[in-house]
Amino acid sequence: MDKIILPFGNGISIYDKGRLCVSLIDGSGNKKVGGRVVKAVKKFFTLPVIRSFTFLFYGIWLYISAYAMIGDIEDRPESEKNKSFKIAKNISIASTYIVMIAMLIAGFLFGFLVLGVLPAYLFKKGFSANSSYYFRSFMIALMRFAILYVIFIALRFSPFMSGLYSFNGAGNVMLSGKEDTIRPRTYPLNFLNFLINIFLFSTFVISLISVNIFWPVNFVINLLLFLAVVPIIYEALLFASKTKATWIKDIAIVTNWLVSIRPNTTQSEVLKVAQKEMENYKDFEKTKAGRVAMSSLYAEMETKLKASDKFEESDCDWIISTVLNKNRAEAKLERSVSLKEYREIMRACERRSKGEPLSNIFGFVEFYGLRFDVNKKVLSPRMDTEILVEEALKKINEFDAKSVLDLCTGSGAIAIAIAKYSNTKVYASDVSKQALVIAEQNAKKNEVKVEFCQSDLFKSLKKGRKYDIIVSNPPYIKSGEIEKLDEEVKKYDPKLALDGGDDGLDFYKKIISEAKAKLNKKGWLMFEVGQGQSEMVAELMQKDGYDNVQAIKDYNKIERVIYGRLSK
Repeated sequence: MDKIILPFGNGISIYDKGRLCVSLIDGSGNKKVGGRVVKAVKKFFTLPVIRSFTFLFYGIWLYISAYAMIGDIEDRPESEKNKSFKIAKNISIASTYIVMIAMLIAGFLFGFLVLGVLPAYLFKKGFSANSSYYFRSFMIALMRFAILYVIFIALRFSPFMSGLYSFNGAGNVMLSGKEDTIRPRTYPLNFLNFLINIFLFSTFVISLISVNIFWPVNFVINLLLFLAVVPIIYEALLFASKTKATWIKDIAIVTNWLVSIRPNTTQSEVLKVAQKEMENYKDFEKTKAGRVAMSSLYAEMETKLKASDKFEESDCDWIISTVLNKNRAEAKLERSVSLKEYREIMRACERRSKGEPLSNIFGFVEFYGLRFDVNKKVLSPRMDTEILVEEALKKINEFDAKSVLDLCTGSGAIAIAIAKYSNTKVYASDVSKQALVIAEQNAKKNEVKVEFCQSDLFKSLKKGRKYDIIVSNPPYIKSGEIEKLDEEVKKYDPKLALDGGDDGLDFYKKIISEAKAKLNKKGWLMFEVGQGQSEMVAELMQKDGYDNVQAIKDYNKIERVIYGRLSK
């Protein structure tokens, strides 16, 4: 059976594969979450026709079970728990069916008292007494349907139902899989809409047939008609939910809008708390007082980052693991954080939402399995640059290279990673003295030996020294495009490390030309290049006497690394 979403006035519950999770927001604005393992639905009960009754009766039982959990999740003392909580908590599976039957009987009584007298009176006032039996039955059925519909409209616009319907709208967003559009009426088979349709159409059908034999017989026939409507409604709503035909979904809006209101940010967050709890944990356990559930924290972070359009899937894990001083795998095992950790995490999240890179927030970044300190004086190494390190290590192993030079080293990430994972002698240079201070600190922290030199490319390097491999990730952004870059690059990365001249190729031209005097025979020159620059850089290398020029693509299938061998 698919997920079942059960909304409340102050929260929402999700059932999936034998697990029931409740997430709510308390009177203080705190999000609470809890859950328990329940009896899973057996395969037999998911067969066509039977599954409709499973959805109805099991859904009602889940509603009662979820409601019984709310008191414990809110940490209410026993003295403050009202009778309805205590009654719900003590309801057994057997007594649940009694409640179901009582609800059905109450529904029929409502139909007799409210929907029986008024339609007959209206028909008598509006139509001739000589009207045919079938016409009379049809019109009364139509009027009863309309009266019920008006009642549900009134409920929709009543203030005390808005929370329930808004959380149902949030659930519809989840079921429809359209979180980006936030259209809460796109999944017809939600539990409330299912109930509404049963009430509406069973009332219409029972009124249309209008059995009038003997009241026990009438009751049995009407009950059978009611039970016949249930699978028809379920299968119709299931089809409307699964189909790609939008016009069918739009027809379902006729009833679905009655129980769905567009959710606000908080209601969407409460739903995400439940989703995270269901995704990350096999067993539920109560969050201790004075701590914030990890699922609640994730939901709040994702909402803030997505709202600012600064969201990357790894950001939340990165921030949490850094604040907790754990690796990501260890952080995922945590069920909650302290209030102090929560505040620190949200402060970092707030800065990230304004476009500040994580490396600047925490002062370091992970690269090729190593940690590097960074600041505004150096370019934060990107994951794509790991491709250059990987290719350099391959060449070192393949040709038993004895020496490597890293030009424009910045934080020292490339040079240090090569030194860490090879036995070759590594040299590195940069024009910026401040960058070299950071690079030397990083080499020391990562326990590698790299010989650093302040130099404008090759100018101040030791004369006569040659290298087997020269690697470089030089500035390659066109001067006129720097102001068009993302805020986190333009504002937080040093311009010196970005500006590659009018065509972005200034440094490549100089390095390609001057490297010939610094490479050993058959030495390799290796670059990281910007998007769309690979062909131009490859052509420059070939014209200047390099052969075996190759392009390597990054994780996004963009040609990111160009290398070639000095032919003489």
